[in-house]
Amino acid sequence: MYKESFIFTIFFLTLGPIKIISAFGKLTQGMTLKFKREVAIKGILIALAICLYVSLLGEGILKKYQISLESLEIAGGIVLLLSALKAIFPEIQPTNPPKSQPSALQLAISPVASPIVVPPVGVAAILIFVMLAPRHPGMGFVIAKALLVMLLLDFLVMFFIDQIIKVPGLMLVLQVLGSVLVFVQVALAIEAILEAFRNLGVFKT
Repeated sequence: MYKESFIFTIFFLTLGPIKIISAFGKLTQGMTLKFKREVAIKGILIALAICLYVSLLGEGILKKYQISLESLEIAGGIVLLLSALKAIFPEIQPTNPPKSQPSALQLAISPVASPIVVPPVGVAAILIFVMLAPRHPGMGFVIAKALLVMLLLDFLVMFFIDQIIKVPGLMLVLQVLGSVLVFVQVALAIEAILEAFRNLGVFKT
C-alpha cells in the first residue's frame, strides 16, 4: 500500500498546489506583486518549519500519549474523508466587511502557511507516514523528497500566481481536476481506515 507513488499521491492531495491556486489568488487579490511574493516566500518558509516540526517531533508526541499507528490511520482517514466531503459540499461563507490589510508576515503565518499550504489533513498524512517509516526501509527518504517537491510546487504557484490565474481556461480545468481528485481522496480515506481495521484483525484481507 505504501509505495512511493502512493505517498506522492497523498501529499499531492493534501499538501499539493491545486488547492492553493484559488485560495491564494482570492486572498491576495488587489495586492501588489511585490507584496504577494513576500507573502509567498515567508509563507512557504513557515510551512516548511511546520512540516519539519511534525516530521521530527510528531512521532515522539504520539509515543508520549501512547497513540497507536492504527488509531492514527483511522483518525487520518476520517480527517481525509471530512476534508473531501467539505470540498464536495462547501459551506457558504458570510461576506465580512473589509478590514485593514494585515502585514505580509501575518498573512504568511495564517492563513497561508496554515491552513492553505499545510492543512490539518496534511499534518495527519505526515504523521502517518513518519510512523510507518521505521517498518519500510527507504521510506524516510521518500517522505522527505515528496514533501520538498510539494512545497516547491506550492511556492512556485504562489510566486507566479498572477501569471497562473491569467491562463485561459485554467480555472475550468482545475475545477474538473479537483472533482476527480476529491473522489480519489474519498477512496483513499476509506482505504486508510480499512487498512487499520485489517491490521487490528477486525476482518481478513
